[in-house]
Amino acid sequence: MKKLISFVLALACILAMTGCGKNESYKVSITVPAGSMEGFVYSDEEISATGKKITISCGEGLGDTEVILSPVNENVETEYVATYLTPGMPVEFETVKGEWFKIGVSVQNNTDTDKTVYVEVEGVEVRIE
Repeated sequence: MKKLISFVLALACILAMTGCGKNESYKVSITVPAGSMEGFVYSDEEISATGKKITISCGEGLGDTEVILSPVNENVETEYVATYLTPGMPVEFETVKGEWFKIGVSVQNNTDTDKTVYVEVEGVEVRIE
């Protein structure tokens, strides 16, 4: 009986551990250079979907804007359309697991200093370029 109880407890622990860390949220920074009037500015960090979708929401310093995914691998044929992003309303992109992207936001900076904005991303792993 003790073996059965030990087995059930071990199985419960294993199942609990497999669910850990699946819905982690990452804060990705995007630096908007001083005087930048570009259409989109991209993150230095690269993201890859851990499932079939990536969820992006506004972070610190970011208001209403457009967001887009740009494939890192130039051979990837996937094209994404810029999507409107507003605080409190995250957007989802359907992606292929294992492909790497940079996140682009439509933010201009007419000041003399660089500006850093953030997006929150879920369903990804992150690496630095």
